[in-house]
Amino acid sequence: MPQSCWSNRLAGWMIVFAIITWNCHAESIEGCRIEIVGAEELMPLLDQHLQILRLTREHAIGHGELGRLISITPQKIQDLLETEGYFSSKIVTDIYPENKNHCARFTVTSGEPTRIHNVIVNFLGAISANPSESARINTIKKNWLLKSGDIFKQSLWDEAKKNSLRSLLINDYPSAHISDSTAEIDPVRHSADLRVTIDSGPAFTFGGLEITGLERYSAEVIKRVNTIRPGEKFSQERLSELQANILNTGYFRSAFANIEPDPTNPALAPIKLTLTEIESKRLALGLGFSTDSGARGQIKWLDRRFLDQDWRLESVLRIDRQIQLIGGDLFLQPLQEGIVNQKLQGWIPSVSSSLARSNLTGEEIEKIRNSIRLSSPFRNNERIISASLLLDRRSLPGADPLTRRALIAGYSFTNRRVDDPLSPHRGTIAGFEIQNGLGGVLNKSTITRIRLHGLLLHPFSKKWTGVFRLQAGEIFGAREDSVPEDLLFRAGGDQSVRGYAFGSLGVNKMNAIVGGNVMAVVSAELNYQLTTAWALAVFTDAGNATATRKEFKFKQGSGIGARWRSPVGPINFDLARAHQTDELRLHFSIGYG
Repeated sequence: MPQSCWSNRLAGWMIVFAIITWNCHAESIEGCRIEIVGAEELMPLLDQHLQILRLTREHAIGHGELGRLISITPQKIQDLLETEGYFSSKIVTDIYPENKNHCARFTVTSGEPTRIHNVIVNFLGAISANPSESARINTIKKNWLLKSGDIFKQSLWDEAKKNSLRSLLINDYPSAHISDSTAEIDPVRHSADLRVTIDSGPAFTFGGLEITGLERYSAEVIKRVNTIRPGEKFSQERLSELQANILNTGYFRSAFANIEPDPTNPALAPIKLTLTEIESKRLALGLGFSTDSGARGQIKWLDRRFLDQDWRLESVLRIDRQIQLIGGDLFLQPLQEGIVNQKLQGWIPSVSSSLARSNLTGEEIEKIRNSIRLSSPFRNNERIISASLLLDRRSLPGADPLTRRALIAGYSFTNRRVDDPLSPHRGTIAGFEIQNGLGGVLNKSTITRIRLHGLLLHPFSKKWTGVFRLQAGEIFGAREDSVPEDLLFRAGGDQSVRGYAFGSLGVNKMNAIVGGNVMAVVSAELNYQLTTAWALAVFTDAGNATATRKEFKFKQGSGIGARWRSPVGPINFDLARAHQTDELRLHFSIGYG
């Protein structure tokens, strides 16, 4: 055993003996003070991991336990410093009484940090034998976290290996592993030589589906949304996409897809799919409250085997103080290859119909909406092709009722790039919708409607996050008195300009507010994270909806709020002031809209 180790051990036993002799009259020690000097920027690490600091803060400890802790603490400090690259540190221990307190001081001399001298990353397996993978190998080496000249840290050493391996595990090589890794530390020269060998194993390809968990529904439901072809290269993203497609059908509570990464059978590896079904029929009764529309009652009926087919019927009756609605959506089986172009495989056709009555800001409307849609199965790049027949009858105070109608086709696209689809911390959501109806059949004139929307979640630090929203829209070719309400624009409310009532920003007409042809809303919000679940927010919104661009003027609302990351997504509580009216309004909403 090296002489320094014997010296450290002897010093430790001498400290234990001193503490026991010093405190032989006491059963426990109170007011024990522990000092660590010289550690400076390393103190957070020591404060988090040193047992002696934690125990002496929490309660009195026996003299024997104190002696044991003091004797082992120098080695514990040295071990912790080595994880940060300090391999030549020295720790001196002093014990002394002070004002009837028992004190121990550890003086730390960290020494010079160890820096990376050389990094060698080697590859074995199929990736090394494939010339087309040379660019990928070079990228992994280029992105290696620890560069020559960097301070060696154990956490970065571990993370560097994980990152390099992860890029192989998620694409092509699910059996990849680190076959050898060595960090050679020279405490004299304060340098480290790193050597890693990554064995990719064989390249894997997908085989067919092996499904478990099906009882109520047929395997055809799964096959129609599965776009993975046998022989396709392995990709974790493709498996996640399959899981999302299955959940979007509405027939399953959970879906988990994986393969067995057996290096002896890499070709046509079966996709093992484990499913949990949702009951085929469900009646749901609900009560709710919104600051936009007040108390709400709702009845929902879901039938996932409508007419004994793999069709899903979702019908609803909803009543609140502003809107009364009855309607339903019928989702048919996803399109399959052979019936349509392969690019549309998995797309879900649906039809919907609703009858509604609303009384909003002095405008009474009775409306009927009938639509057919074709929706893509990919939520991250969601596309919807639609055609709608809209009819409504508007009544304003002191005016004759006005009937409006439109036959309109539409296309919408939404791109989602967030870290968590339910409760995101960072990322973007952006999209557009364009609708068009030709004049001459049902439309009085040609109608073109365009709407844009965007959301940016940007963490500035661990505590501070910015939330930025944009909405804009315009109708071309028609006036508001010939366009049904569902196509017109309003602003104000929980997910628009806070401080104003829902839909209260629009066109003033005969003592009522009606929808306009032009709309824009911008919003900036700053959140401060108090705990993992709760955050405080300050925000300002500006927007409006008007008949023309010339009349458009922003109206602003600002305020403070609280954010709760609940199991169903972000729940927002906001108190906002409308700058134009100087009124305060409480808002409550779920999600980011």
